[in-house]
Amino acid sequence: METSRTVLRRGYEGVETGANGLSSVAALKSVLKSWEERLQAVRDECEHLQGNLLTVAKEMGESETAVKASLKGVDVPGKADGKR
Repeated sequence: METSRTVLRRGYEGVETGANGLSSVAALKSVLKSWEERLQAVRDECEHLQGNLLTVAKEMGESETAVKASLKGVDVPGKADGKR
């Protein structure tokens, strides 16, 4: 699987060689570093939330199953009108 950071880094390949001596190279390196740090922060936050999100998903699935099971015994009459 290719990560966003890998794709980002590949986009910057060769820039330093092709633009050697230009002040924009330093700016581009700064931008790359900034984006890499942001992507790492997003990854860290996702890893932090992963356990909680999985727990919530499991609990919601169990609740949905319980509600469906409890409604199986409810008799629903036919449609009273065409709006339902």
